[in-house]
Amino acid sequence: MDFTFLIIVIFMLLAAQNSNLPIVVALFALLLVIAKNKILMLAAVVGLALSGIVAMKFEINSVFILIGLFIILILVAKSEPAAPAPYVGGGYY
Repeated sequence: MDFTFLIIVIFMLLAAQNSNLPIVVALFALLLVIAKNKILMLAAVVGLALSGIVAMKFEINSVFILIGLFIILILVAKSEPAAPAPYVGGGYY
């Protein structure tokens, strides 16, 4: 699992909480650059939406943040490729 992706999203949330819009945009751009497939790009967009929710300072931010981070966790876990089958060797006797 790519924990770097989750850590950058958490940094985005912290920057949005402190109203640092340039940092949020820079971290979002970084997420788009390191995204390996479309699922991770979708997770980056979800992270940007979460940052927008945090910046608006709703009263129930924690519920939105937990649900959004759980969605991102599922997307990041789903984006990992399956492990290749181990080599079993030739058919020599």
